[in-house]
Amino acid sequence: MANLTEFTLFAPRNKGAALIGSFSDWKEVPMSKGEDGYFRTKIKLEDGVYQYKFRIQTKSPNFALDEWIDIIDPKATDVNEIEKYSIVRIQDGQRIVDNYLWQNDEIPLPDNRELVIYEIHVADFTGDEVDSNERGKYLGIIAKLDYLCELGINAIELMPVNEYPGNYNWGYKVRHFFATESSYGSTKDLKRLIDECHGRGIRVFMDGIYNHTDEECPLILIDRNYWYYEHKHYPEDPDNYWGPEFN
Repeated sequence: MANLTEFTLFAPRNKGAALIGSFSDWKEVPMSKGEDGYFRTKIKLEDGVYQYKFRIQTKSPNFALDEWIDIIDPKATDVNEIEKYSIVRIQDGQRIVDNYLWQNDEIPLPDNRELVIYEIHVADFTGDEVDSNERGKYLGIIAKLDYLCELGINAIELMPVNEYPGNYNWGYKVRHFFATESSYGSTKDLKRLIDECHGRGIRVFMDGIYNHTDEECPLILIDRNYWYYEHKHYPEDPDNYWGPEFN
């Protein structure tokens, strides 16, 4: 049975926007703009996995004034960067990220004053010593958790796992804040890793980048000067530039 699913896009200075996706044969579904700056529309979707993106009249200075462009949803929890679309999953009539069920929520974890933290870059930590299909994957870290326990650590800190451009990066130039890096595996794999850590009494910290983005972040494509400083924020140190910085 199909239920109404709402799609929203915050773009307070933009004139027009539409939704396009596999559910509409990639034809435009009109979106109406509210006084709160959100474009909205609702469509009926059966349970399943769908691809979609937004078509919007951009306010970014690197395009013609009010030019129509296609963008990935800035709030998407799964994206395909090669094909440039967002992914939405519907289960029991509701949006879901995935259907992972947590197993180890009740296991006590160490206090802050007891922490011994091991910082991990997913791709570099999992090498040839594990299955080649799991190299550079969350699942490859699971294969080495017993090794970490033997070292005496009781917490890991994952270097940024937000979706970044390309398939190998330290993760410090984020492109999609709500989607996890697809080259490392699925969100279910990431949750399984966290669950397996908790099952061994290991806390998990997530490194996060919130003051700048990659140059092709959807927010830049929507309206660069609404979200970011128009110029480098630290002109006294122009070489220390990691991408456009949020205002």
